[in-house]
Amino acid sequence: MRIAYLTGRSYRGAAMAPGEVPPLEVKSRELLYAAAAERGFSFETVYWDEQDLPQRGFDAAIIRTCWDYHQRLEQFIAALEAHERAGLPVFNPPSIVRWNSRKTYLKELGAAAIPTVWLDRTEPHAISRAFDELDAAEIVVKPQVGAGSIGTVRLKRNSWSAADLIAGPSAAAMVQPYMRAIETEGERSLFWFGGQFSHAVRKVPNAGDWLANIPAKTRFFAEAPPAAALEAAESARARAPGDLLYVRIDLVLGDDERWRVIEIEAIEPYLFLDFAPEAAGFFCDALTRVLSG
Repeated sequence: MRIAYLTGRSYRGAAMAPGEVPPLEVKSRELLYAAAAERGFSFETVYWDEQDLPQRGFDAAIIRTCWDYHQRLEQFIAALEAHERAGLPVFNPPSIVRWNSRKTYLKELGAAAIPTVWLDRTEPHAISRAFDELDAAEIVVKPQVGAGSIGTVRLKRNSWSAADLIAGPSAAAMVQPYMRAIETEGERSLFWFGGQFSHAVRKVPNAGDWLANIPAKTRFFAEAPPAAALEAAESARARAPGDLLYVRIDLVLGDDERWRVIEIEAIEPYLFLDFAPEAAGFFCDALTRVLSG
């Protein structure tokens, strides 16, 4: 089998050469390529928007480092749908990408999800109301469609101004309470491949930082998740679409000591395989099961 390993043409504004992936992903790709070879199939890194992929003999395509997709979302989904119509299976499928691309899916996850106020625009009066609706001393404002913490701002009650919103979302936004445990406990990322739990990573921002996904500003630890975190993640996963080849669920411990799901990533998650090398084999085994029917 030959599997198309889909990547983007750019990463954080820098062009990616053919066959190249972002530096953060190089080790993970090496591990996946090796695990695939051990199982008798191969990956080939290609751009996601190459229109002729279905005619090039691939048995399937997996969405990997398409980390520019949010900049042209509708084109991304349309390309994946075109690949599938032409006979190239894509994982996770375009229907999942559409569901997961706008973070309003959090509304479907029940009590496990972090409390959120949804806004069409980040107007100052709406932000003021959000502090009260969430009963929060600090809030985080994010885009409903986005990645890499771009357009994310943190505000403190009574010490912010409209000027602070300039760096925030330019379109539809979401407002959530700031959870102080992110600075100490960090954020937990839990992974499932083919419906089976694979591994977990704890991401802790460096002292003075609060975003737990910024390279060089975050420490990563391969750790088994607390039982309560796993339970919350499973509760959310049960409400998400099924039959996912891969999914990552991110959680943070709330001020009320309850684990809250802040994101489900079923499009192009960084898999942290460099911290759990054995998981590359789990991923390839799951892919083999899916393709064998």
